[in-house]
Amino acid sequence: MKYLLLITLFLVLSSCKDSPKSAIQDINKTSKTQLLADQSHLGKGLLEKECYTCHSPKTPHQELIAPPMIAIKRHYLNATTSRDQFVKEIMNWVKSPNKKNSKMPGALNKFGIMPYQTFPDETISQIAEYLYDNEIETPDWFQNRMGRGKGKGKGQRKANGMEKCSGDCMGNAKGKCKHMQQAAIDTIEKFKKLGKKYASASKTALGKKLMAAIAKNGPDEAVEFCNINALPLTDSLSLAYGAKIRRVTDKPRNPLNQANKKELTHIADFKEKLVSGDEMSPIMDLVDGQVNFYSPIITNAMCLQCHGKPEAQIATPTLSALDKLYPKDMAREYQENEVRGIWAISFEGTY
Repeated sequence: MKYLLLITLFLVLSSCKDSPKSAIQDINKTSKTQLLADQSHLGKGLLEKECYTCHSPKTPHQELIAPPMIAIKRHYLNATTSRDQFVKEIMNWVKSPNKKNSKMPGALNKFGIMPYQTFPDETISQIAEYLYDNEIETPDWFQNRMGRGKGKGKGQRKANGMEKCSGDCMGNAKGKCKHMQQAAIDTIEKFKKLGKKYASASKTALGKKLMAAIAKNGPDEAVEFCNINALPLTDSLSLAYGAKIRRVTDKPRNPLNQANKKELTHIADFKEKLVSGDEMSPIMDLVDGQVNFYSPIITNAMCLQCHGKPEAQIATPTLSALDKLYPKDMAREYQENEVRGIWAISFEGTY
């Protein structure tokens, strides 16, 4: 019995001696796992905020202005590429975009050289590390490398069963309108998809031209391009799509882009949602047989070269060009991730 008690005591003491070490190891392991998860999450957020403006996986193949991020990852990463090497090569490209630093000659021929942007090294590193460590969203068309369409046509624009509606109940009603039958609600959803498509295509067309102008001669070249081509470009897209496409704002550079009273209300609504973190879904309304679509235009780092703080973000030559071409310019002093205006698209004569 005496020996049994001694053995039991020895086992208890041994267990107590080992427990703290085991617990500390588990805590350290959990902490490291949590730290990696937090770093990955941060990199993901930066990727979506800074890169997806031009490299979004949701952009249709025919509307690309730059290769998707999955294409970049696959060109810069192979079986022997280390994490440090991958980060270094992405860093070199972003900090000095030129033919020598690129591994994508096909993309250069198609899209041109990416405009230089001033990102902190830490931001580039976190994005690159996230790319290396994680699977990222891949466009459907990229899987088969063929970019096949899905037979999307312009669709039917007429629906039966529409009751009279002032449109006032549609802005934030999440598809529920007491004045409309279900067929009309479904049709509004179709126009919401068309609005998104046309806004995306217009952004792509304008963005591609702007990027080419910036890459060629800097932001001041882009100022001159916008002065001459921005409005004619949206007019030509309106003609092509059979819808009235406009960019409007509460702080216009060109007075012709001044938002009207209703549009100012929608801009204010989007600003409130952005601050509160609410989803900024497109706003739809119906007035006198015409469906109207509104979606926000959000600033990013590239925008600030022409719309940021004078001297700090807008270079002196660019400021001179702005002052010369837009003497009543109000579109300055923006920061990243702010509502700069909205796409306003009208489908006239719909009902």
